[in-house]
Amino acid sequence: MVRTIRKLSLVALAAALLAGVAPAPAGADDPAAARATAVPVQSTAEAGNPLVEGWYADPDVEVYDDRFWIFPTTSRRYSEQTFMDAFSSTDMVTWTKHSKVLDIADVSWAKYALWAPAPVFRDGKYYLYFAANDIQSNSEHGGIGVAVADRPEGPYKDAIGGPLISQFHNGAQPIDQDVFIDDDGQAYMYYGGWGHANVVKLNPDMTSLGTFPDGSTYKEITPENYTEGSFMFKRGGTYYMMWSEGGWTGPDYSVSYAMSDSPTGPFKKIDRVLAQDPAVARGSGHNSVVNVPGTDIWYIVYHRRPLSETDGNHRALAYDRIHFNEDGTIRPVTMKVKDNFDDGNAVGWRTYGGADWIPERGAYSAASSSSGLSLQDTNFSDLIYEADVTLRHGRSESGLAFRVSRPGTGTEGFHGYYADLTAKGLVLGKATGDGRTPLATARLAGAVGKTHRVRIEAVGSSLMVYVDDMAKPKISTTDTAFASGSNGLHAAALPPKAGTAAATGKPLARFDNVSIRSNVFGFEASDAPNRFIRHAWSRGRVDPDVTPYADMQWKVVPGLADPSAVSLESVNFPGTFLRQRDGEVWIDTRTDDAGFRADATWRRVPGLSDRTLASFESYSTPGSYLRHRDALLYSERVSAADRPDATFRPW
Repeated sequence: MVRTIRKLSLVALAAALLAGVAPAPAGADDPAAARATAVPVQSTAEAGNPLVEGWYADPDVEVYDDRFWIFPTTSRRYSEQTFMDAFSSTDMVTWTKHSKVLDIADVSWAKYALWAPAPVFRDGKYYLYFAANDIQSNSEHGGIGVAVADRPEGPYKDAIGGPLISQFHNGAQPIDQDVFIDDDGQAYMYYGGWGHANVVKLNPDMTSLGTFPDGSTYKEITPENYTEGSFMFKRGGTYYMMWSEGGWTGPDYSVSYAMSDSPTGPFKKIDRVLAQDPAVARGSGHNSVVNVPGTDIWYIVYHRRPLSETDGNHRALAYDRIHFNEDGTIRPVTMKVKDNFDDGNAVGWRTYGGADWIPERGAYSAASSSSGLSLQDTNFSDLIYEADVTLRHGRSESGLAFRVSRPGTGTEGFHGYYADLTAKGLVLGKATGDGRTPLATARLAGAVGKTHRVRIEAVGSSLMVYVDDMAKPKISTTDTAFASGSNGLHAAALPPKAGTAAATGKPLARFDNVSIRSNVFGFEASDAPNRFIRHAWSRGRVDPDVTPYADMQWKVVPGLADPSAVSLESVNFPGTFLRQRDGEVWIDTRTDDAGFRADATWRRVPGLSDRTLASFESYSTPGSYLRHRDALLYSERVSAADRPDATFRPW
């Protein structure tokens, strides 16, 4: 059992998803036995992080019937943390808010600091464990309580009239609880703050504590560098304990984990799995994990602080995909930036200027007679930025903006770069508040009225713009004006023709399927899941369970011999590159000779066996492709049967 979720048959679920229907419930009379929850295989919250409007933290997630339920802390000032909301969804895309599922009015002993709800279902009842009053010593009244309801959305009422745990034991502050029910039916609670973690047994009534075989009630399980935020889940017979490290208001707040063959440990730290990304968000922590029933699809649900927010309570809910190595260890989680607007909102976007920005019909539209900008709260320097752009009429110029600073200044509204579609084609330029300077242009057939996939690759001073054909840039130039900044969408209306009025409110452009990421990738062999391009003892290989993780991470940079191609620079050993040498592939330190530059340059092309993936053709030996054979990498010509060996899935 994974938490309280009874698994469905993977085959049945997969068949149902392919057919577009839901399979029969695993247990119709058991709300914790999730019915066919048709969640697609997502790399992150594809409709955008943050998930919902408002400031929330410490999310815990459960699956009841056919819905995912997130219960978070209301992230307000200390004295205003007096109630808890919940959010539910059948697809993890569109979320319904359930207000005040628990309120201190229904908990006689709770006054404030209502924290870290932990939901669980058992024997026809829904339980919600919570911390209240943030007690600082055993002389204060408060701790961990439990409320109960007949429905997931409550209302939840205090179950026992006082705290279930009201004292410090083993130095652990009674906060940040998580409840886990093992396959044998035994329920455990993991909790603790102030650098100490305990586990206790819950009796079948779920409102009283049991004892361990040695007669003790509180067992300390504090792992290395523990601060707070315990969380437990089970996969394949292995118990995973997760916790938060660092200060909750600081950028170092993060999530680490341990593995054990017992629900009570010992828990030895393996690695940090989620941390701040200075290009995306800070303070990522206090997480939970959810498994899509009947699959091996897992998501980490957590809170984080947007980059421009300085208030400690300005925390937002997010989730990203978790991936496991063959040995069960967890790959570090990447906070991805995507938005397909399928949730019908634009949470996380901030608008500037005169354009009206409207999320509608699964896309994001701009309409006005003037310029406008909508930005994500990001700060990328080197990046790969993609989106679908539809120019709605010929009197507009619209596209992607990147490395943006000082939004809302001057008539053009920002300082930074833009890549716009126009009636005449494509223009890459820079804005400086009151003016725009074109850097390069390119012709583009059907620029107006047709949806185009636009991709920006900006690495240092190199700026490349691709449109539709992702193998060859439409524009490749250099500029050093802006090194980093926010990313967003730009829409501008051209001045009306002489003697005509401006078309106020007329649609300018439509945007969809936004994706922003750094230029650092891992490359998984398409025909060998969980095996990645890596380097070992200077030889290029394809291996599983790569340690350290940086050995399988590569910066995609402009080709050393041709900037319209690419080179792959090692993250773990900067200045070294993947290059072919007499048909073998090695990682070598860059030299300044033409031969090295050519051998370390690759033409990225659509995957030979799957065009949605990637293949790499040798620049110095056209017709030869990067491929794996017997775990080693080669640069060779490939037959039709070998094409999967030369196709890689970027991560």
